[in-house]
Amino acid sequence: MRLTAILASAFLLTAGTMTLGAHPAAAATQHLKLTPTNTQALLHARSALTDIDGAFETVSGTLAYDLEAQTCQVDLTMDVNSLKVGSAVLRSVMLSGLMMDSDTHPTMHYAGHCVPKIVKGKLYTQLVGNLTMRGQTHPLTFAVQMRFTGNTLTTIASSATFDQRQWGLSTLLHSVDPMVKTETIITLPSSSAKQG
Repeated sequence: MRLTAILASAFLLTAGTMTLGAHPAAAATQHLKLTPTNTQALLHARSALTDIDGAFETVSGTLAYDLEAQTCQVDLTMDVNSLKVGSAVLRSVMLSGLMMDSDTHPTMHYAGHCVPKIVKGKLYTQLVGNLTMRGQTHPLTFAVQMRFTGNTLTTIASSATFDQRQWGLSTLLHSVDPMVKTETIITLPSSSAKQG
């Protein structure tokens, strides 16, 4: 289910504001505490009956990034029991022992770092790391988008698609598509509110 993806994603970033070019010598690694206020961890899945969209309401972690060097470090934890989906019945199924098993594994965790990549002459950034879910840790790579307003970085968004079966989640007798999309959106603070 795509809820799993949210974890991982639940783990990527969307963050605040960084001005480019004004003082290149002052460019340095910025640090941001990830909270529900500035970080969205989402997942999207399909079942035989409906699309499933979920969001983790309780997340915590850290982001360190250097725009000039194209580097970042992300460490994100999601509270599995804070997952919100369309209905109480669906949520109960998602948190059950067949799926995310929130009683035994109450958190999901993603840790990764940014890796610049040139594809057909264009620069892309990937977030390369590991997602821990249901007590299992496996590699998961996100595609990262840096979003700007003018010359200011305002959001870091990442997305990935993974096979939930690799982490031990059931497809409920093939009624759930095993491929789940996860997204993480981090909103950066304005330059006057940056955390050091």
